Amino acid sequence: MSGEYVARLKRRALSFLRAVDNVDDADLAAFFAEQAMQLYIKAVVYEIFGERVRGYELRTLLGMLSSYLKKHGYENVATEVNHFVDEHRRDLITAEEAYIGGRYGELSYLEGDSKRLRDVVRRLSSWVRIRFERLRRWREYAESVARAAKDILGEGSRSMWLAGLPRRGLPSLVK
Repeated sequence: MSGEYVARLKRRALSFLRAVDNVDDADLAAFFAEQAMQLYIKAVVYEIFGERVRGYELRTLLGMLSSYLKKHGYENVATEVNHFVDEHRRDLITAEEAYIGGRYGELSYLEGDSKRLRDVVRRLSSWVRIRFERLRRWREYAESVARAAKDILGEGSRSMWLAGLPRRGLPSLVK
């Protein structure tokens, strides 16, 4: 996965989060909080699953993350994502509305709204950092095992992998 793309999205997400605390306009602060969450979710999906997701609705993006997790066998973590959405639904909807309304003046937000959204961004990023660090390390490990297998077996060889170990190709390791 492109480390530059992930680093750029995360850097921008953190910049938006810092801006929430430094802007005087609650409407812009709400928009910045939404952008921070949106970019952070997209960075994590790309970093872990290699998928560049499009769209901007936070609940949809978190639903995609949950689906990818389920698809790759992480049902417990997917359930935690769904729980996060349920717990913060009202604030996620407020943030989604701020994506358009906060920029174009269709809606107005109070300072309390932007502070609540800032707290949700911080909870989301903290939760993601803790849960997904393990997944990121596992992915790096699996990629290094795959590179080692290609080195040992040759570029054109094929093998099936079971629980991180090749089923065919290295008979001394798996029978």
